[in-house]
Amino acid sequence: MEGQSEEQVKEQVKEQGSEDRAKGYFGNGFHCAEAVVAAVLEGMGKDASEAIAHATAFGGGFGKTYGEACGALSGALIVIGHLHGRRESGKDWDLPAGMGAGIRQMFIHRFKTTHCLSLREKFGEEDQMGQCRNLVGWVTQDLVSLLEKYPENLRP
Repeated sequence: MEGQSEEQVKEQVKEQGSEDRAKGYFGNGFHCAEAVVAAVLEGMGKDASEAIAHATAFGGGFGKTYGEACGALSGALIVIGHLHGRRESGKDWDLPAGMGAGIRQMFIHRFKTTHCLSLREKFGEEDQMGQCRNLVGWVTQDLVSLLEKYPENLRP
């Protein structure tokens, strides 16, 4: 991305079908956290394999326990760290911390909780997978919108 104008970078980050890609991945080989990571990074033209591996244990509210944060939100945080995270100790981490707080707030505004089991219960057993698929799409869309605000700092 070096040498690209801010507008070129914004174009690259744009959804590029990331929301639909994430919804397609969910339940078709990838769980919630992996689907968000894969869709966003692939939508940016990046190799997502390492970040997907980092997301694996986060699915199902942390290791299929459903007792902690939604895996889709965890996947969004993994993407933020992958793109904006520190590579050396002692470096500033205000930007990724602020972005993490931002995506969390967007999630709470939309879903009223980050708790996986609470969301699953709200969705109901009958349509839980369909509702989680939609949630994965919305989180992906919100993350892409957030990433568009910080194009000058994108770096794998």
